[in-house]
Amino acid sequence: MLKNKLLVVIVFFIAMYLKPFSTFSQQEFKGSVGVRFGYGIGLTGTYHLQNNQNIEFLLRYGYHGLILNRPGLNFQALYEKHWQLRSSNFTAYVGGGPAIGAGKRSSNSPTVYFVLGASPILGFDYTTQRTKVPFILALDYKPTFNVDMPMKKGVKTDVNFSYYEIAFSVRVGIGRMGRSYKKYRRR
Repeated sequence: MLKNKLLVVIVFFIAMYLKPFSTFSQQEFKGSVGVRFGYGIGLTGTYHLQNNQNIEFLLRYGYHGLILNRPGLNFQALYEKHWQLRSSNFTAYVGGGPAIGAGKRSSNSPTVYFVLGASPILGFDYTTQRTKVPFILALDYKPTFNVDMPMKKGVKTDVNFSYYEIAFSVRVGIGRMGRSYKKYRRR
């Protein structure tokens, strides 16, 4: 079972380094900010790098980033490689990255946990281009390996895998790209 989960993670990371089918992207903004809805809710933001690459930042409630009665905070940074789908406003992306969090397993639990995690991510997004403010609608799947380390002696460290993290994000594009950047992106 663990071998199958590890194989999924390895395939995601290998696909992340493949050459894109199209190097042209219609994104004409430097980044985006918005809200992520799913099994957990939080804030999301992206920063666009060159060659159809993004870094996505997530700040979510819950020490695993889940709402399930687990108070705390979770921060994650994800590298993502995007591919445009058939000269449309849709892109597919794959990537991954680390997570860090802290919190309790329940509201009345005495033990606070420090959490380290790692996630692959696979998703699709749609960007409105003909509006004054671009909106980005994204749907992704982001399973996560977490290592829970208690901050109290006598409680053992726990490793778990959350396979159910499917989310929908709504973001607004910010910071228009300069002419030279658009010209570079179209090559």
